[in-house]
Amino acid sequence: MSTHPHHRRDGRAAGSGIRAAPSLFARANAFLDLAWEAADAGACMTPGCTDCGALEFRRMLATADGLPPDVPLNLGARMLGAGAAGRVAAALAELDFDLLRLAPRWYDALDCALFHARDRGELAHVLESWVRREAVPARILDLVLFRHARYGHPDERIADLWIDRCLEASADTGDEGLVESLILSCPERVGADPRAHRAALDASRRSGCVRDIIGRLGDCA
Repeated sequence: MSTHPHHRRDGRAAGSGIRAAPSLFARANAFLDLAWEAADAGACMTPGCTDCGALEFRRMLATADGLPPDVPLNLGARMLGAGAAGRVAAALAELDFDLLRLAPRWYDALDCALFHARDRGELAHVLESWVRREAVPARILDLVLFRHARYGHPDERIADLWIDRCLEASADTGDEGLVESLILSCPERVGADPRAHRAALDASRRSGCVRDIIGRLGDCA
């Protein structure tokens, strides 16, 4: 699902070619600023990269939150201590999704940042802001569902709200990726929701992947 599944420093340093200039509006959001900066530096932003684990970008996120370079990444929330949301989580909570999608490799950058917020115990702050928004893109609904909400993160209440939002969006949009993730994550919820169940069956007629999953799990029932 990566927008750029493997990143190496491949000669894209300053002066090596023409690149799109970042939107001036990106500078109004600390997370978007980091995403553009990492792209300019050629930093890997692929979560779980087998070469580097996106260590450089994850360290950039930690530094933006004021953590010194010698503090290990992925410290638990208890070790970090309770308090107001850090700079990255605050920026994510205020994120303009349209501006986000102008950033290079935005999907991978967001994936890394959400895990960063989860490690710091700040994912709830982000998702509380997002879940009640009038519009959330299907890819972002899918990302949060598949990476976090399906496992009950950040907590059961918000995870349930997020799944409800995904069920509603699947019925409204018929997005095949979102339908697939819902069936894999919570087939019983899909089966119990008439509109989502119908959307899943409709998607199965268009998508072999959805059809195979429904076949394995048994009609979402």
